[in-house]
Amino acid sequence: MRLFEPQKTRTDLISKSGRIFFAKVTSTSFNSNNPESLGTVGYSSLSDSAQTERGIAYPLYSSTKNVPLVDEIILCITGPSEDLEETSLNNKVYYISTVNIWNHPQHSGYTRESNEVFLDNDFKESENTNPLQTYPGDTILEGRLGQSLRFSQSIPGKTPWRGSIGSPIIILSNGQVEVGDGFSPIVEDINKDFASLYLTGQQKLPLTPGNKLTQPLNEYDKPQAILTAGRLVLNARDNNLILSTPSALEASGRVLNIKAEDTITSEAPKIKLGEQADQKAILGDRMLADLSAVLIELTKVTAALSSLGIAPLTAPAASFTERATRFILEVEQMKSNKVFIQK
Repeated sequence: MRLFEPQKTRTDLISKSGRIFFAKVTSTSFNSNNPESLGTVGYSSLSDSAQTERGIAYPLYSSTKNVPLVDEIILCITGPSEDLEETSLNNKVYYISTVNIWNHPQHSGYTRESNEVFLDNDFKESENTNPLQTYPGDTILEGRLGQSLRFSQSIPGKTPWRGSIGSPIIILSNGQVEVGDGFSPIVEDINKDFASLYLTGQQKLPLTPGNKLTQPLNEYDKPQAILTAGRLVLNARDNNLILSTPSALEASGRVLNIKAEDTITSEAPKIKLGEQADQKAILGDRMLADLSAVLIELTKVTAALSSLGIAPLTAPAASFTERATRFILEVEQMKSNKVFIQK
């Protein structure tokens, strides 16, 4: 980062608030230890006069920052300073925005001294960042590295999102698909952009699901919100994560893991494990209790048979009694302490 040039603003230039002029950025400031200079730029006015104006320009807007790079052309305006109460001559220079001389969101750098602009030590120019294709009535905010926010509509046969003309859509996208050059206008790709959020009116989106679902994702044409990326994380730090729908709640993946520190509760008139599930679950406690009671009665029968001294019955009766007794003693260990069902 280059140091600011000494400010040599002529009195006759700053005495009138509202003067507008173009300038070239000569330095930038990102020093967090000096809040007053944060976001300011050093500039050199684009003037044909013998005396070129140099100085420091401040961001005009307090809540919206569009920080220029070195060697970019900016639009400046003189305005009141913080010392306005002392005298109306206490003006300073503000920059409004960069000048779109290349009609490209990457940068607006320009230099007469060499064929290569400086930009900034911490900014790397990308050859794979393309401008977005515009449509009638669009409002688009484009970042320098493929980030964008689009307020648009459907235009049949032109927009990749299908819908009737005039249906509104908002697209927040980060990262672009590479097309081989950095100049051809492109449109957001819901399946290939790094991450994106679509808020639709009545459009069908060409979304390909990451896994098999019971219904297609690209045929729904009612208002919807779609968030897509390489990985999605929903993290509620202090309270509940709530998912609510009047229709189906669907999850699809190679592995579905659900972990809870206390209890997992599923409440529905019917719970099916598997698409073709048609066998009913058994009430384990009741079944094991009834089975144990039956085995106890049967051991009494086998004991009576053994007492008769009939040789062919003695060995089978003893074996049955042993196995039944072991089952009755171990029946509590056969019950799960995790999974419970409701009658």
